[in-house]
Amino acid sequence: MSGLANDYLNLFNELVMMLEQIPRMPELLQDLLAWKRVSYREYFRIRSCRDAIARLTPMNSSIPRSAAASRPFIAELDLIALASVASVRRQFRDGTPKDMERAATTCQRAAEKMRIILIRASRLVNYANTGEV
Repeated sequence: MSGLANDYLNLFNELVMMLEQIPRMPELLQDLLAWKRVSYREYFRIRSCRDAIARLTPMNSSIPRSAAASRPFIAELDLIALASVASVRRQFRDGTPKDMERAATTCQRAAEKMRIILIRASRLVNYANTGEV
């Protein structure tokens, strides 16, 4: 089950990678701005992962313990992600920002904060079923 929760965390890992690349590759801006927050269940409904869909059927409708335990991390990631995307959107609204260093710093700080939380969430998810954390 931790594989499913880790897969969901990849949603945020993808955003971190885009944030890290935007200063050097502004062509990724549209992908970053298109990023949307989705819930754990929505994520697997959207994805074409038969194993995930099978595990999320009404017969087995509970969210894996590892995913449930990571909710505080997910909430924090959501806040940072949404704020970061909004900040980048404002800075790039008129094209390439005049102060690209400021935009790069915004992206870097957001990516660093998210990466720290992702490490903690991944650790929790990977060890939730073993009793080790």
